[in-house]
Amino acid sequence: MKHKHTASTLLAWAGGLMTLSAVLTALCNNLAYGGILLAAASCMFFGAYHFRLSETQQGETEESNHE
Repeated sequence: MKHKHTASTLLAWAGGLMTLSAVLTALCNNLAYGGILLAAASCMFFGAYHFRLSETQQGETEESNHE
């Protein structure tokens, strides 16, 4: 269980990169498209948070089964 938060970490990084893309798109090109990307980034952060919760809960369940 060395890397038990891999999925949530990768989703958080993807959300961060999409946030950066949203800001750059909103400033340089189209405000509406930047807003859509920002909404998608918030969904990625929300998903990463819930992945982290489920990974932690699964780890605790596995540890209690081994005892």
